[in-house]
Amino acid sequence: MKSFNDLIKEARTIRSKEDAEKMRQERDTPDEWVVRNKGGGHHALNRKSSLKGQQKRRGKSLKPLRQDEFRDYAKRNLIPDAEGLSKKAIELERSEKRAQRKDAQTKSKESGEQYDVDHIQGQPNRRREDLRQRFQAIHPGDASANREVIKQSDNLRKNSKNVSGSMMTRSKAIATIINKVREQRKENALRAGTGNAAVSKMLQKQG
Repeated sequence: MKSFNDLIKEARTIRSKEDAEKMRQERDTPDEWVVRNKGGGHHALNRKSSLKGQQKRRGKSLKPLRQDEFRDYAKRNLIPDAEGLSKKAIELERSEKRAQRKDAQTKSKESGEQYDVDHIQGQPNRRREDLRQRFQAIHPGDASANREVIKQSDNLRKNSKNVSGSMMTRSKAIATIINKVREQRKENALRAGTGNAAVSKMLQKQG
């Protein structure tokens, strides 16, 4: 049986992916373990059950934005057509998240280095249940404005820390998408108005 000092030494050893895989195969139940890149060229083993639990807990805490949140924001701020605006907002939000995933895949393919879509303001793995609801009310969660495409090595190094220095609230994430939709509407209206003016001018010349 390994001593405590042996376990500490093993944990601090920089291990390649191949060495970590060899360790996994030597376990009594290798199928219960998976090799994970911990950053800095170090690979270690994690229990699959532990990772599933981590994903489940983070999924509960990092909530995506909902259409009713966009609608309520528009109503509170007396923005016209709250219903129509909220539909466009949730479509844009989902579109931007798809674009982020595609960007990560493209960069990974072109560079040969893995890129991830990471949360700028991450979520600790565990949080008291009685504080979760209050926390979610202000945390941006899985909003597109709270996501960025970065190298996997940088992602693993930063873990759940916010290294950007900027703070994002859920309300600000909602406002970011709402403002983008409103700008799009203004641009569309301007183009439509310019087009109608050009047609009217042409008809006057013909007359």
